[in-house]
Amino acid sequence: MSTLSEIESAARDLPAAEKQQLLVFLAQSLRAEGQLLPEPRQFSAAEMQSWMDEDDRDLRTFRRDS
Repeated sequence: MSTLSEIESAARDLPAAEKQQLLVFLAQSLRAEGQLLPEPRQFSAAEMQSWMDEDDRDLRTFRRDS
């Protein structure tokens, strides 16, 4: 594998646990090279509440349909 496209394609086929290991490896490599990692994303209380409301609606639908 020599191109980013090939690496991305291979990563898509990995199981979730191995994708997580790859992500940790890449973050550690960047940190070791002195590269800055992106800042954590910030979400407003309204955005988070909206997502929780959506989850609650989805759970009620799931329980009703089960």
